[in-house]
Amino acid sequence: MNKILVPVDFSDTSSNALLYAIQLFGASSLEVTVLHIYGARSTALLMKNIDHVLEKDANRRMDELLESVEKEYPDVVFKRKLSKNYPVSAIAALADSGYYNYVVMGTKGASGLKEVFMGSVAGGVVSKTAAPVIVVPSDHTFKPLERIVLAVSDDPFSDPKTIDPLRKIAMMHQAGIKVLHIAAEKTPQIEKALNVIEDLNPSVDYAFGTGDTNKDLNDYLMTDFSGMLCLIRTKKGFMERLLNDSVTLKQTFNSPVPLLILHD
Repeated sequence: MNKILVPVDFSDTSSNALLYAIQLFGASSLEVTVLHIYGARSTALLMKNIDHVLEKDANRRMDELLESVEKEYPDVVFKRKLSKNYPVSAIAALADSGYYNYVVMGTKGASGLKEVFMGSVAGGVVSKTAAPVIVVPSDHTFKPLERIVLAVSDDPFSDPKTIDPLRKIAMMHQAGIKVLHIAAEKTPQIEKALNVIEDLNPSVDYAFGTGDTNKDLNDYLMTDFSGMLCLIRTKKGFMERLLNDSVTLKQTFNSPVPLLILHD
């Protein structure tokens, strides 16, 4: 059974991510924990009273959300979880508990200072958890997943198991894998390094970068029409530049397709 954690704030964006998670992993043999973080974080009596009101409202809205999806997807096992906590730490702690296979989060496009503030939760979760995270653009509608782009560095990953969450999704949908390497020149060792996913029969493509990683990735995705982009978060080389804080936020908010982030 796939066990998915979906944080929600009851916005259309998070509701869309919840539906995407169900459609991506299939309604049968699926357990979805719907998580909402609420409340002021003060011990003052007034704040406690406010928290009580917020908790009551959160329960009401959770009831409404789950009632609608349970009717549409009766085969899915839904669990609810409310937490008075800091969103990033609460989501990351649950993600790292080992219970969930993936975290699925919605995100909405933004720019400038607004992008920085809105990106704090999604970017924080990605930076603090070792669990696979799928970020879903707010306006994305699920379509049959025919191809996934895996963007890699010269040395894609040290542990072959890193790629297992991608393999699972690809096999579930019988999706093709296209390995993308953005570089100044071709790097022959890429093919050798990707022997660990030869069972997925990947193809390899090169994009010669302009220096703007986000633009290069999105330009490629818009012409390739793939259904998902997969990035591997490491602490060195190309992917370190790709997944530093500012670039992560930009890609999270501007990717035209859902983003699967794995951690090596």
